[in-house]
Amino acid sequence: YFLPGTRISHLKDVSDWINSTKFQAGNTIFWLTGDAGTGKSVMSAKLIHIYHDDSLIGWHFCEHSNPLQNSSIAIMESVSGIMATKLPEYETAILDVDQKKLEEAKAKGDSMEFYSLLFTKPLNSMAPPRDKEGKICRKLIVIDAIDEIDPEYLVDFLKIIRDGTSQLPPWVGLFM
Repeated sequence: YFLPGTRISHLKDVSDWINSTKFQAGNTIFWLTGDAGTGKSVMSAKLIHIYHDDSLIGWHFCEHSNPLQNSSIAIMESVSGIMATKLPEYETAILDVDQKKLEEAKAKGDSMEFYSLLFTKPLNSMAPPRDKEGKICRKLIVIDAIDEIDPEYLVDFLKIIRDGTSQLPPWVGLFM
């Protein structure tokens, strides 16, 4: 992933954020920025490797070479599919989603409605996940290479992040 001994402080910062039990407004996103080639995708891959069996519930890697994979709805479908396999409570909660409304939102390109149906409502209907000690624990979604999203889709995706993350339960964390 990266040379041993490098990026340790960044990894510690992210790990502290993931493992924090103090969930508060404005602390649901860990946004890693940097120039091209500075290791942002490496950090995402490392987090997936470290937290795959525990805190990680979903991920998506955007690719400039596949713009259809980078629409807001495609990203949400990708993450939701993984979440359904990693978080049994979510899999159960999405069974209550009105499939007709979901398909209508997708057909119209109404990504906020799609987001609400696929993430906001099901996740807020669930009991918060707890660790072995009974403390509420953060669950992690990694979305990497946002800078590779086609400009046609980028504004829409950023609106979902801006307007939608505050509607998620505080135990959901997004690493981007």
